[in-house]
Amino acid sequence: MEAGNKKTVTELIDGVLPCIAAKQYSESYIQGFKFVFNRLAAYCKEHNEEYFSTELGQQFLSDCYGIQPGTILTKFSRQHRAMDLLSDFQHFGTVMIRRRLNRSFPVGLGDAAEGYLKRMELLGRRNNTILSHKKILLRFTDFLDSLKISGYDLLTTDAVNKFTKVVLCNYSNAVTIEYYGILKRFLQYLFQAGNTIEDLSFKMISVKRIPESARIPTTLTVKQIESILASVDRESPQGKRDYAVLLIAVKLGIRTCDIRNLRPANIDWVEHKISFTQIKTGVPLSLPLPIDVGWAIIDYLKNGRPVSDAPEIFLRAVAPYISLTNFDNILIKHMRKAGIPLDSVKHHGIHILRHSLATHMLDEGIPVTSIQGVLGQINADSTQKYLGINVRQLRSCALEVPIHA
Repeated sequence: MEAGNKKTVTELIDGVLPCIAAKQYSESYIQGFKFVFNRLAAYCKEHNEEYFSTELGQQFLSDCYGIQPGTILTKFSRQHRAMDLLSDFQHFGTVMIRRRLNRSFPVGLGDAAEGYLKRMELLGRRNNTILSHKKILLRFTDFLDSLKISGYDLLTTDAVNKFTKVVLCNYSNAVTIEYYGILKRFLQYLFQAGNTIEDLSFKMISVKRIPESARIPTTLTVKQIESILASVDRESPQGKRDYAVLLIAVKLGIRTCDIRNLRPANIDWVEHKISFTQIKTGVPLSLPLPIDVGWAIIDYLKNGRPVSDAPEIFLRAVAPYISLTNFDNILIKHMRKAGIPLDSVKHHGIHILRHSLATHMLDEGIPVTSIQGVLGQINADSTQKYLGINVRQLRSCALEVPIHA
């Protein structure tokens, strides 16, 4: 979408609220959306963001609710829906009635869509992957329904490409590529199943894309990272938590979703390792535990962590003492304390520490090929953007901790 055609977050919110009121949403339901919208507006003000995009919406959901891209959690359905409403209004000037993931597809469009999803299930695809496909298929079939297309025999190239241009091309690069691929495979399935007389996937317009390997990841300098760590008050319980989280990200490059999910059982104090199954890939990963990371975790567990039955290591600093979700604010807070302008980096999430680790190791002459195992990458193309890292260098810092610690 051209910058001149974009609407500000405030304009979108002001446009969406009358639309959902006109569609006779309940007052309590609308109030729930207002709460999410107000939080988004505050988030945008804090991050100097004026215009809405799907990428911004995803970052907001990740930073404020701990929702990772590609995951669909029932308890956050309203937050997901709020972002969809803003996206609808930005693309169409109105909002489409959206069916929940556990609801049926529009009449006449459901059998083939369900058949496609069933085939994915039989092929052993992960549940989150199937849900991601269902989400875009619901969006696609809602779009067709709005065009009065009640069966795939009425599906045209123009309808497919209008959806591609109006909807997919306004997503972030990564999401556009993912959704474009889902739609292409679905169109191929429709032809193979006899729902269309030709394979419309061959007539899809191309989508401008930037190869992941061509992107330059956002990073922080070694000096900036040192300043961030030095800014943490390690005497307070919250400071002990923040320091441990930051060290894990700085020294090990673990994804935010995996840091959030860490349990004490993931740490082997005898073998000096930290092991877990990655949420994003489902692949187990085991890393040597650097000595300073280990002691930071111990300090938090013994002297900073609130008493709680929550299984995760890192918890909220105030009641209710449940799993911490907003990890990125830890970095933002300490960037500010360290005097690092937020506008000096494109992204402010903890994930940039993962990028930074790889970049700094490359600067030290570490081979690019060594990154894949340590960062848990299973795709060589993904590895390229993270550059290199040295497993032996991490292992040389193995922690000496008593078993009872």
